[in-house]
Amino acid sequence: MRTIAIVKQVFRNINKQMLLVENQQLDLDLEINKDYVFEVKELKSKRTIQQNKYMWALIHEIAHHESIQQSEVDIYSLVLEEANAKYIYLLGTKEVEDELKKNFRAVRVVRPTVENGKEFIVYKCFVGTSKMDTKEMTKVIDIIVAWAKELGIETNEEYYPE
Repeated sequence: MRTIAIVKQVFRNINKQMLLVENQQLDLDLEINKDYVFEVKELKSKRTIQQNKYMWALIHEIAHHESIQQSEVDIYSLVLEEANAKYIYLLGTKEVEDELKKNFRAVRVVRPTVENGKEFIVYKCFVGTSKMDTKEMTKVIDIIVAWAKELGIETNEEYYPE
């Protein structure tokens, strides 16, 4: 069972810490003096649509700059890599690359390898910004803004309204 609750107050004494929690989503039927396990973690907000629009607008401008010879997807991949965004390594044949690109936002070829006499490729597959929270997305945007400024591209957020 999973629910979202808001901590309204924290009570502390020498031996214990108690939380007053407000839960409006689920009626918990808890028994007194029975042990329970709770996981407490901060609820992070997903990246905003405005952040996404701003990121892709800047990537578009960078990709179309006269000194850049890469696609928007290539630039996006490089930014995710520089931001150390979430990724997994997968081993597959050359034929699986198109399928990987359908399932991951960015796919980078790391290196070819041979396993049991058969040729494979190690792929670095990025989960993408749609799974990021606003803090993670801010890191990605900061990298893109720095690249854009180096190229003399306008980076004012007001330039890319919602």
